[in-house]
Amino acid sequence: MQAVAAMPTARLGTGRTLGAGRRTLVAQLPSARNVLQRVGAQPAGQLSSELARLSQLGAAYKRRPALQRPVTTAAAAAGASGAPTVAAAAAAPAESKGGGLKIGAYIFLWYAFNIMFNLLNKSTLNIFPAPWFLATFQLMASGAFMCVLWALRLQPLPKVSVADLRALAPVALFHTVGHVSACVSFSQMAVSFAHVVKSAEPVLSVVLAQIILGEVYPWYVWLSLLPIIAGCSLAAMKEVSFAWSGFNNAMVSNFGMVLRNIYSKKFLGQLKLDGINLFAILSIMSIAYCLPAALYFEGFKGGVNNWAPMWDAAVLAQGGVWPFAKLLAAGGLFYHLYNQTSYMVLDQGISPVTFSVGNTMKRVAVVVSSVLFFKNPVAAMNWVGSMVALLGTGLYSLAKQKATDEAKAKAGSGAKPAAAAAAPPPPKAGGGASGEPPADVQEPWRDLPPRG
Repeated sequence: MQAVAAMPTARLGTGRTLGAGRRTLVAQLPSARNVLQRVGAQPAGQLSSELARLSQLGAAYKRRPALQRPVTTAAAAAGASGAPTVAAAAAAPAESKGGGLKIGAYIFLWYAFNIMFNLLNKSTLNIFPAPWFLATFQLMASGAFMCVLWALRLQPLPKVSVADLRALAPVALFHTVGHVSACVSFSQMAVSFAHVVKSAEPVLSVVLAQIILGEVYPWYVWLSLLPIIAGCSLAAMKEVSFAWSGFNNAMVSNFGMVLRNIYSKKFLGQLKLDGINLFAILSIMSIAYCLPAALYFEGFKGGVNNWAPMWDAAVLAQGGVWPFAKLLAAGGLFYHLYNQTSYMVLDQGISPVTFSVGNTMKRVAVVVSSVLFFKNPVAAMNWVGSMVALLGTGLYSLAKQKATDEAKAKAGSGAKPAAAAAAPPPPKAGGGASGEPPADVQEPWRDLPPRG
């Protein structure tokens, strides 16, 4: 025991790379010499209590923040604190560069898949004007795709309870309304103009959020809505394909998606699901709403099979059953892929406002590509109105993020404005009262429109 006690002291880690609280904790960890001296000096009956104390200290050391662990562990392994820290710092730029390339690749795929979906969707509707059928098929295709990913363990299988499904039921209903109405709108007017109308979604979002959730936005958020309204009005003035039915369905789609986002904030605050799994569950649940409605409103409306003659005409126009089936399958595949890649972009840690601006630019790309592909006649007034409306959507995203940051700063500093004190408290899931950001900032996927 004396030979062992003569060994040099070996302490765990170093306090230099840790904060003051961590240095205190490390200082409490005994040296190897002290441990062995205590073990040799104390009776065997007290050995268990000494080991228990050491175990508690070790557990507390392991519970330090995760960002501290690689530095300290590397320092202990190398025997010096400087080298591992420098190595980690040198590796950081490479990781950042790789992360930037990864985000860029995901954004490119998101844009490409969305453009392909819109072109395929409109091409299918031109020869098979059955938007209810097509919307239902796309939901089924997305659900089937996710079932394959779950079966192959490429995506974690979600764990949901009956209570979770009950909470998701109204969200899935509004998701269905938004998706089907958009598809109907695309069948009644040009894709480019339908997307311009759908860019007015923030207007409804601000109004309905204040009515339902009690959220109050500052004046500059309301001001950012004016370009959206003006742009949509200008674009509608000279739109050749304008139809009130198509316009109304696009607005119904906006209502559906805004209500989906609002009820997500209201009811799904504690739901532990990532964006991809949430979208998959919503798609599968939406089939239960969409399929009966499709059969009633379109498939067998009037007591006759309306889909059969439309199917035959589409097969004839496409040159056979197999080419038409491939067109349907491709549309369903790209419908899922562009939604999944949008969540993959969010998973890279970008801010909600960056995603919103990217979504605005994506809509611009869809409008331009659809005009070029379908060769729709577009007047100068259409272009001006469309770009003003889409620019307004981007300004709204910036204004809303600014309002959120200001609310967080006031909550963090403990300031309580008089207007906030007089206003009724917002719902718990919406955040704000407890100093937390609203749900669309905590979990940006909740505020995603169906980019279809």
